Amino acid sequence: MDIPSAIMIKLPEVFGVKEARKLRRELKNKLASERPCVVVDLSRVKKIDLTGLEGLLRCMEEVARQDGSLELGGISPEAGAMLELTRMNQLFQKFPTQQAEASSTVLVPEPVANTEPAPSGQAAQPQPVAA
Repeated sequence: MDIPSAIMIKLPEVFGVKEARKLRRELKNKLASERPCVVVDLSRVKKIDLTGLEGLLRCMEEVARQDGSLELGGISPEAGAMLELTRMNQLFQKFPTQQAEASSTVLVPEPVANTEPAPSGQAAQPQPVAA
């Protein structure tokens, strides 16, 4: 019985026509099994152009021919913006990452209490805070 394995591909900071061609060549060499699972890591991508996006689509088609799946993981803000602008974010499945959830958490500092020292011999009284 064959145990399916995932192929992880990390894209460079700039993903254009040369990088898309290289991705397709490497992917064809690695797609030996039926029903491959490919995860494309976009975490380092700072610039992606239309030929890079087309390259991702062609890779998705190649994987689909073998009844496999191609998922995007670790999507950088720049790559995410381009995927949303071209509505390609609706075509690709996204690989769940804990890092994305952690980075979306925003901590709000609590208001600082009045810390002025009380005159000697007197207890400090709470002061109202204007909104």
